[in-house]
Amino acid sequence: MPRTLSIVTGVSLALLAALPGRASLSQPDEPALAIPVRPDGVGEPLPFDQFKLQLVRLMNQLNPELTDAAGKYHNPDREQVLARVEGKRRAKNLPPAELAALAADMLRLGNSDRRPGGTGGFFVDQAINLLKPRTRDRVPNYFVFTTLAQLHAARGNEWAEALTTHQAALLDAEMPAEVKGLTKAQRDWQGKLDSDYVLHYYALHKREAEARPRPAPENEEPPPLFPVPERDRPHQPVRFVNDAGQYEPGVLAAAERAKLPPDAVAVVQQMLFWFPTDARLYWLLGELYAADGKLDEAKKVLDECADSRKYGNRRLLMEHRAAVHAAVEARQRADEEAQKQAYPISLRTVVIYFGAVVALAIVAAVRVLARRARGHCGPSG
Repeated sequence: MPRTLSIVTGVSLALLAALPGRASLSQPDEPALAIPVRPDGVGEPLPFDQFKLQLVRLMNQLNPELTDAAGKYHNPDREQVLARVEGKRRAKNLPPAELAALAADMLRLGNSDRRPGGTGGFFVDQAINLLKPRTRDRVPNYFVFTTLAQLHAARGNEWAEALTTHQAALLDAEMPAEVKGLTKAQRDWQGKLDSDYVLHYYALHKREAEARPRPAPENEEPPPLFPVPERDRPHQPVRFVNDAGQYEPGVLAAAERAKLPPDAVAVVQQMLFWFPTDARLYWLLGELYAADGKLDEAKKVLDECADSRKYGNRRLLMEHRAAVHAAVEARQRADEEAQKQAYPISLRTVVIYFGAVVALAIVAAVRVLARRARGHCGPSG
């Protein structure tokens, strides 16, 4: 077993953040789940509709009870992953990298399978059992460890195991210089996420899980993902407020903006591809959209958090959601007023005017025809 798996817990996060870049989850069969990265190493967020489509696919893959309009089981997204899992399971002596890819697919299926004729498989538990023996390999495989860490996180109460396993990957394992499905820029960028944000994410969840007493759900806030903590310095997470310290959609104080990386939205989108069920992480994405003035995207995300993600009892979320709704409505009113100023004659007035002109033309034409008809029918000499 690698030496650090049992002793690395005390290693500082700052030391680990300085390690070379690595990628978090092996996704060779899902290239669409990798955020684009510019040649200069900055992540480019996907357009919201494109991002949401991929996130819905991931949520569908986790859903063993999705049905069609007739109430029959129908889930092509999940069936595609199930077929891959069943095919790989039949193979013998899979090398560690392919075993990690199999486990990543099983992670996407969750811990139940209620399809008609399904096996009732607890895929996450089975995937953990597949990978654990490979952590004792003489040459550890990086993806075995990072995938195992995410499997522990998926069980919801194993954040300490997730953090320790991920730390072991950062200290003990090496990954190929080239990763199937990723460009060099994507590989390096995902490596930065792995050593910075994924590690920080696990540490946050571990600390919250161990807190006594646990905070009430209604007092929850978005996860303090930004900025990454620095060694021997107090951590001051970004606050989504203006210069007056108030929440204002579309406005972020300069001091708070400085705490965000230029690709913060891209970072959270990629994290959601790895942790799609995390409603607080999705909430954070909504706050970032609001801070950037992308109010339509923010409204959609916060609405979904409140409704389908069952976060309607989070006080701060609902306050910010109401503020975003008000800002969207104010913008719509301003747009309508600007349109009136630019085009003072309304469309209705234009229609009435041209309708009247057409009517007068018709009347005039009728009169001309009538006079001509009388001329032809007059007395003859």
